Amino acid sequence: MKKIFLLISILIVASMVLAACAPAATPTPEPEAVEPEPTKPPEPEPEEEMLLPDLGGRVITIAVENAFIPFNFEALATGEAAGWDYDFLNEACVRLNCVPEYIEFGWDTMIASVADGQFDMAADGITITEERAKQVDYSDGYVSIDQRLLVQLDDDRFESADELAADPDTMLAEQVGTTNYNAALKFLPDDRILATDTFPLAIQALLSGDVDGVIIDEIAGLGYVGVYADQLKLVGPSISFDELGFIFPQGSDLVEPFNAVLAAMREDGFLDEINAKWFVMSEDDIAALFGDLGAGAYEEEEVEIGTEDHPIKVLFVPSVNVDFMIESGDAIEEMLSEATGLVYEVSVPTSYAATIEEMCASPTDTIAFIPAMGYALANQLCGVEPALASERYGWNIYWTQYIVQRDSDIQTLEDLEGKTWGFGEVTSTSGYLYPAAELAAAGITVGDQVETGGHGETARAVYNGEVDFGTNFYSVPQITDGEWKIGDPPDIPDELVEECAVNEENKLYCGPYRVMDARQLIREEAPDVIQKVRILALTNEIPNDTMSWSPEFPEELKGNIITAILNYLASDACQVDAETICSEDFYGWTGAGPIFDENFDGIRIMMEAQGITLENVGE
Repeated sequence: MKKIFLLISILIVASMVLAACAPAATPTPEPEAVEPEPTKPPEPEPEEEMLLPDLGGRVITIAVENAFIPFNFEALATGEAAGWDYDFLNEACVRLNCVPEYIEFGWDTMIASVADGQFDMAADGITITEERAKQVDYSDGYVSIDQRLLVQLDDDRFESADELAADPDTMLAEQVGTTNYNAALKFLPDDRILATDTFPLAIQALLSGDVDGVIIDEIAGLGYVGVYADQLKLVGPSISFDELGFIFPQGSDLVEPFNAVLAAMREDGFLDEINAKWFVMSEDDIAALFGDLGAGAYEEEEVEIGTEDHPIKVLFVPSVNVDFMIESGDAIEEMLSEATGLVYEVSVPTSYAATIEEMCASPTDTIAFIPAMGYALANQLCGVEPALASERYGWNIYWTQYIVQRDSDIQTLEDLEGKTWGFGEVTSTSGYLYPAAELAAAGITVGDQVETGGHGETARAVYNGEVDFGTNFYSVPQITDGEWKIGDPPDIPDELVEECAVNEENKLYCGPYRVMDARQLIREEAPDVIQKVRILALTNEIPNDTMSWSPEFPEELKGNIITAILNYLASDACQVDAETICSEDFYGWTGAGPIFDENFDGIRIMMEAQGITLENVGE
């Protein structure tokens, strides 16, 4: 056919040539009209390729759980890891010229570990939340998901989380520290939620009938329905709508390159391709693809607690000088290791709430130094147990002090009506719980409330006039050749105020009085803090802060650790040199004694009166 067409074309051209060569019919031919050549449409300009950063072959360490389908998991049939995260990140590193190094790591401390710089990033279907964004930087969101209710296939008792919650005998299982757990708390009290370390354990609890449902990301839920198609189903409407992103240490230079490659993949359709592969599959496809899954980061290994491979976590709430607390961490680890022969890892989480969450997320290996209300909340959340209560110069109690500027016209608690109140955090026993209860009982309604972040920060806020009054801890002053007694005025005598100054040993003295309350925390930057800030009043007595055990801490290790702490508190390092937790820049402990759960019943009563619960703390 092509040959025939060619022949016809040749004949047509030849005839045109012959016609052109023929002699003219008249000597003055009419000029021929010249047909203008058709204007060709402009060639479309080639689309410019999105230029991506070049990471120069950099190795990127990426924390993955390998236990969260369909994002990352281990297929036992092949022994290989797979999932959406792997497809995306492998392609991203091809385009960015980087080398991904995947490291299996448990969810319980994944966010905190990325925040500390242990990994360059983490990929684990991580929901973007304001609270987490205080610790890490997020990439742009790459997928939006719903949370749904997962139940047994033959369970027709309810079609929504609200219907499940209405039955007082029902329970949910949720992985601790996830947005799914937080969503469950909106429907059930914590005593009707089985807290698990991993999602597979929550699923097993559902399959075995120990619980009635699991609130789960819809994408992951579809994966489990695929694996257990004859046992599980998703029911009801969307419970919440969340966006997922990758996380990086704050200030990471990788956020911009990964946002750029995300945008490029959206533009060229690669993101749609892997979304279709992993998120839009039939149950049969999912079951065939996943098969049996490995445990990923939760593979059971018998690693002895208190070793290099499994150190005991020691947590301190960031209530005072955080920099000094962090600097003291090595000394505390060394002291405990020498005394017990065990290995420890000291850290200062970002808040009271983060300390409690981390303690509950690591139930077998964690010690935490937490205040009374923090203990009551942690005990309610996951069964944390008390070990010791602190003593300061013989006192096993302390108080909240109300502080104002010395020249303020505020003279009584009644004068606080409508005034701006500064306090560390709402989970602080002395900073918030006790004064809130006292003010409510007195019928005093304050104005704006400002969370300052800590006891020293509250003193600073009052000193700088940022708030009208503040509440922080009061420890009794040390008096040369004297002793403060309950009922004595709490502040430095007026005639000694002008003498207050920081001495050569960096201690704040006013004549024979050594200041021990929270004002002295800012003595270096504000040596005139006593001249500028006075104590208005004290609350009732408060039980001292505690050293507490995570709920499943090994009994056989507790005795040696308590002995080590008590011996240290009695040593010259504490009593004379005032190192680490004995320093007034830390917790100011000078001793400790036993304490029991029933000793916190008064705190619980006060929390109940204030309406403070796990669900609303911080609101």
